[in-house]
Amino acid sequence: MLKRLLAIFILAVSINAVKAELDWNITGSGARAAGMGNAFIGIADDATAINWNPGGLTALEHFEASVVGGVIHDREEYTYSDNQEYENSSDFKYTHANLNFLSVAYPLHIKDRKLVLAAAMQKQLDFFSEDESENEASRYSYIYESEGGVYTINIGASYQVFPYLSLGATGNIWTGASESTQEEVWDTYSETFTAENKDFSGFNLTLGAIFDMSAIKDNVPLKIGAVLKTPFDLSYDYEAQFESNDGYSYEQYFSGTVEMPVMFGFGASYRFGENFTLGADFEVRNYAKSKFRWEDEDGNEGETYMSPTEEDVTQFRLGMEYLIITDAVVIPLRLGIFNYPTLWADREDDLYYQGDDMYGNPVYEADTDVSDLEQLVGVGVSLGTGLVFESFSVDFSMSVFSYENTYSYRYMDGPWSGYEYEESWITTKATAGLSAVIYLDTFIK
Repeated sequence: MLKRLLAIFILAVSINAVKAELDWNITGSGARAAGMGNAFIGIADDATAINWNPGGLTALEHFEASVVGGVIHDREEYTYSDNQEYENSSDFKYTHANLNFLSVAYPLHIKDRKLVLAAAMQKQLDFFSEDESENEASRYSYIYESEGGVYTINIGASYQVFPYLSLGATGNIWTGASESTQEEVWDTYSETFTAENKDFSGFNLTLGAIFDMSAIKDNVPLKIGAVLKTPFDLSYDYEAQFESNDGYSYEQYFSGTVEMPVMFGFGASYRFGENFTLGADFEVRNYAKSKFRWEDEDGNEGETYMSPTEEDVTQFRLGMEYLIITDAVVIPLRLGIFNYPTLWADREDDLYYQGDDMYGNPVYEADTDVSDLEQLVGVGVSLGTGLVFESFSVDFSMSVFSYENTYSYRYMDGPWSGYEYEESWITTKATAGLSAVIYLDTFIK
């Protein structure tokens, strides 16, 4: 019985950990896009278009290579309080570097139409996380570390069907691995829980289109973009291990899938003169009915919705770019604002007594259902700049977003009747990005 309960516990903890650590707002990459609040579907005129909107690749004029990296800083502030005047709080943060994107693109001309071929690699899901705490009074310590990621290998092409319309497609091969360790020590008793994700795999397509009104009317510098990412199952194998210093150990293996939904978006950009561009995006990620599914080696199966509210993840993004043009260099100034939807929801639960379990502990159940939950959505801002030369360019960006998640519980009857408590997490993420592009054909001449 103990082994069975532990197996179920590890399954639940592991799946929740996969969900909690990751940013499921799958987007493109690049410091230029980030500086504009990622309002890039209707612009998509550099190599990162291979994932933002492959239809935009035909805007490339050079045989080029690019790289994108950055530094990510996460901070979480946790508070706990109850109606017995007890309060507790903790604050943890971590910073790590991240190589996010590599690409090469080559433009060709077929008669009077342009064809651009491109290949890239992008980090889509980042598992990096750290947490550490210590309580000297209770002689307790806790250490958690996680690393790894899920990447896509991208092969894309875009063709200029008409002077005003380009269509593109990208094939995305998903692969990667993650590893996490957790250690808890109570005085002379310790536990170590280790979970390892291996062999993530999957495949989907990104389809895109760019409609350029300026090719029809010179005085209407409007571009409209559309992108569709096909749904697929992101498969994974998972190994869980539990050990304690009393000699007890346990291992479990299971496999599963993450139902990655269809994602689609629309964007528009308008250029005012030669210097100023305004962009706006609307993107929907159809997580409403997506699920985590798993099956262990004994044939036990389970599933859970990715979104507790069973709602789609919908994002709005607005950005601008102003160019300072000199004879030697172009200096862009960028600004953006966006909302940040999550797969979380605030909860306010009334708990009702259901009786005692086999050990005499009271069992409570909440009366909350999906209709009582409201999706948690944060807000973010960004800015950026860069330097554009004849043979290469560099771009810089800074972005930050924040949201607060609150759980409130009230025990309505039974032995804990009248007890109330609330937990709150304020999460803030700041990212500094750097992109570099080398126009290879300028060195080959």
